[in-house]
Amino acid sequence: MKKQSILGIMLSCAVLGACYLTKPQIVTAAPASIFTPILRDIKNQIPRGWVMRLPSSVNLSNTKLYPQVITNSPREFAIWLNSRPNCMDRSCQFGVIAVAKDSEYADNLRSKHIFSKTYMQRVKAIRQRNSQTWTESETKLLISSDMVVLERTPITLKPGIQGVFIVQNGGGASTPPSLHVFWKQDGLNYRATIKGGFDYERSVVIQSQKSALINLAVSMAKESPIKSAN
Repeated sequence: MKKQSILGIMLSCAVLGACYLTKPQIVTAAPASIFTPILRDIKNQIPRGWVMRLPSSVNLSNTKLYPQVITNSPREFAIWLNSRPNCMDRSCQFGVIAVAKDSEYADNLRSKHIFSKTYMQRVKAIRQRNSQTWTESETKLLISSDMVVLERTPITLKPGIQGVFIVQNGGGASTPPSLHVFWKQDGLNYRATIKGGFDYERSVVIQSQKSALINLAVSMAKESPIKSAN
């Protein structure tokens, strides 16, 4: 009996040991390392009762990006992704990730009429001509094409979280086109935005930039929320 008991204990230990060794390891993702220097600022400056989500990776550009907390708008908590450190000028702003309680900007883009590819080709043809040859109706078409929605596509960021991908036309040389992903989560409105992403020559979205932005938004939606320290 004693030998059987010892043998039973040895077998149990062997099984438990095997279970321990083969037990899958749980890996918790963390915000991308570029956000490490500003994590404390985010926790201290995000409005009380709000949360922020940061992606675990940022693969938007071959250029190094520098995140910076921007709090000039009381209705939105934003992190600019800049091409230069400590830059407050929009000329160096490459992208934005943000959270807001209410977002008229997002609601407006969700409801705007979509400016068709045919109209964009007409706009392109008009701009290629001398401005002195533009008719009144052509001038109105050029004006109406500023900041319009060129594409709006529903997307799924994670089970139960739906978003929308939107392409917005620029507003002249100083305002390039932009790509957006908007979604609602935690009772808040999130957005991820990058400048550019639209090929005017072919009147199409640059697919690599579209995929990169959607992947970033998916990562944000899946990450654990960062709470206010206040």
